[in-house]
Amino acid sequence: MKMMKKNIFFPIACALMAAPLLTSCQDDVDSSAGENSNIHTYSLVADASEGLQQAPASRALTEDASHNIKSSWANEDEILTYVINDGLEATNYSTITNKNLGNGNRFDGEIASKKAITTSSQIAFLYPGKAAQGADKTITPVVLSKERSSLFHEVSDKTQELVELNLTQQDGTAETIGNRFDFQWAKQSPKSVNGKKVNVNIGKMKRLVTIWGLRFTDDKNKPLANIDSIYVSNVKGSDVLKLSDGTFVDGNPEDEMMNVVLKPKAGKKFSSVGGNYTYVAFLPGTYEDVVVTAYVGSKVYQKSYSSITFGSDKIYRTDLLKMEDTKQKAYVEVQGIKWATGNFIHYKEGSQEYWGIAPTQWWISRRAVMLNSSRKEVSSGGILQSSQFESTPKQTTDDVDLFRFGSIAKALSFTGIAGLDVWGETEISQKISSDGKHGDIAWYYTKGNKRKYRMPTEAELKTLYTTAHVIPAYCYTDKGTVVYGAFFTTNNGERKKLFPTKAKKYDKYTNVTALVRANKGLFLPITGRRSDGAAAIGYRDMAYSLGAYGQYMSSTSATMNWDFFFGPTEWNFSKNSKGQAKAIRPVLVEESATGSDNSFAPFANIK
Repeated sequence: MKMMKKNIFFPIACALMAAPLLTSCQDDVDSSAGENSNIHTYSLVADASEGLQQAPASRALTEDASHNIKSSWANEDEILTYVINDGLEATNYSTITNKNLGNGNRFDGEIASKKAITTSSQIAFLYPGKAAQGADKTITPVVLSKERSSLFHEVSDKTQELVELNLTQQDGTAETIGNRFDFQWAKQSPKSVNGKKVNVNIGKMKRLVTIWGLRFTDDKNKPLANIDSIYVSNVKGSDVLKLSDGTFVDGNPEDEMMNVVLKPKAGKKFSSVGGNYTYVAFLPGTYEDVVVTAYVGSKVYQKSYSSITFGSDKIYRTDLLKMEDTKQKAYVEVQGIKWATGNFIHYKEGSQEYWGIAPTQWWISRRAVMLNSSRKEVSSGGILQSSQFESTPKQTTDDVDLFRFGSIAKALSFTGIAGLDVWGETEISQKISSDGKHGDIAWYYTKGNKRKYRMPTEAELKTLYTTAHVIPAYCYTDKGTVVYGAFFTTNNGERKKLFPTKAKKYDKYTNVTALVRANKGLFLPITGRRSDGAAAIGYRDMAYSLGAYGQYMSSTSATMNWDFFFGPTEWNFSKNSKGQAKAIRPVLVEESATGSDNSFAPFANIK
């Protein structure tokens, strides 16, 4: 493997090639409406020979023994076709198929239109056409939502001029990129229309993606093998394309998933042994805080780039050398505040008991529960899910993540008079009553540790509500279940705020598992709340039609407590009953050189 240089790109000029089999231009990245009537159906013949006069060429990608990416049209290749400004809304897009190989490539098929096609008509072509078919399609028609004031698109069951291109789930191979993600676009008018036969020359197609080849070594510079998955975070993995002009919709951040997850084919692992590359495709651009994470067994290797630029129609290669296993830090900083890397919790397993910061940012009580079709817990025969999909989960004393204002001694009493126990002070951060029964519970249980934490004040919690960037996000737990929440990062300019999402809009949540693991932002799970003197958890259910929410408690109170709410239908900062049990995300006071932190064996392998 070559040695890595400092954050510099060395682009290689792409030359036009005339050969039928073409090598891509490859760059080094060093360190770096109802049914339609009277539909017209035409036989469309498209000459694609000129589509090969570019580099990289159109069509599926293959890698040779020297790790060069090559491309050529293949038999049965399909291209999606759409008549622009025609108004046809059909069940499926028309496609044309490559049937003539050898000296030329000719695509044949039928194209449907609402209006008669003439030589003045304009036809959009989008490759690969097969990517718009099947349950795992990566090209999906969308329409502008009528329910939202923001620029927010939803899936349509009819063909549209707008399509979502989704690259968020890949298998790391050049072949699959060619088949499902190597999006290319062109627009042409017919050369001739003879009755029901349309002839067109597609010409040069515009490649819309960039491709990045990755190789990894561990902290001893040994090539990584047996890689379970790879996350590339903070690069654009989805967006909405306008078929009319081949550009992406501007100002629609809720449609833009900023990550790509690579998982190998069944029974396989990724490996950099022998100089092998793992490939990822995404939409080009200049990106900040790009994080590449490789999961190998219980280890998580990570590399970050403060800023990196990718151009379209290019292949980049990077050797990520001497990557180290990422350790959880004492805090993540957002808007100058040092937030703990987990909510305050109580957890008991067997004879072992723990009070303190959760082992991960995604931790919620009942993180993995076997649920039946009624979404109730069963011992077997159900589906393992987090309590965010459980019907009316109950808090149990051995797994607690919701607490009342100022209650310490009776924090594990949920019902009756004991379940109403609160403190009358108005600001309790780092305060404990003289009898030790009330106060800041986070401070009470960590003040003697090496890492000391306290409850956040109203002003600190409000920075998340008023200032920080925030996107809907989710993380995978150690049990493989999903926990939804909000992901916050520091805002140094124009704010990005994508809440609320409306209920059940799971596709608007970004997978931030790798970013959270790499300590790159603040993830607050949607936790709901317990009513005064109740054990049942309300508003945690992500399947609830009226929405779930996270309710995070500040250390500041008057008659009632100041809380921060966020969720599918919530975004507010308001006063609420002190007796309600809510989540607490503590703030780091100090990480001292003396003292020790509680070790808790059941958390040893949770990352």
